[in-house]
Amino acid sequence: MVIHQVKVSLVGDGAVGKTAITQSLTTGEFTASYKMTIGLNIAVHKREKNGTQVHFALWDLGGQPRFNVVRAQFYNGSKIIIFVYDITNKGSFENLPNWLKEVNKHCRTPYTGFLVGNKIDLSEFRIIKFETAKEYAESLELEYIETSAREGIGISELIELLTNNIIENSSQESPKRIGSRILANT
Repeated sequence: MVIHQVKVSLVGDGAVGKTAITQSLTTGEFTASYKMTIGLNIAVHKREKNGTQVHFALWDLGGQPRFNVVRAQFYNGSKIIIFVYDITNKGSFENLPNWLKEVNKHCRTPYTGFLVGNKIDLSEFRIIKFETAKEYAESLELEYIETSAREGIGISELIELLTNNIIENSSQESPKRIGSRILANT
């Protein structure tokens, strides 16, 4: 059996649901009370597919500006970066280019990126349209998916995307790095 150990970093503004997504992926549970991530939380999720085992180390990084300096040291070694925003929070979507800049500045290893629009259970308060986010993701060559950590919607699809990506990229020397083209234009 082939085993891959993969570091996955979840980044995005505070309170977009990175911790809730991590909990939903690893335990299948949702905690309704909000607790700010102080620097970093790490969780593990194991997945098996077609004789390949993937061990995901999920690095949930605190999104508040005061953790900028701390976050910088945690990006290296990430094979996957999940950029998370809240579909009901325009600022969290508009701040995504800043997250791309930060990751590309501090992550010295090639990575594959995914864009996740979280909190679709609050669709009546949606501000960022699906089409807008999908177009933005495509412009960065990111896979786009929407989730609700609260309801568990899209969570199994997200882990399936991550697993497929690792299995597909295992034959390549390094995954595709995203965001560079966009950053050169900013």
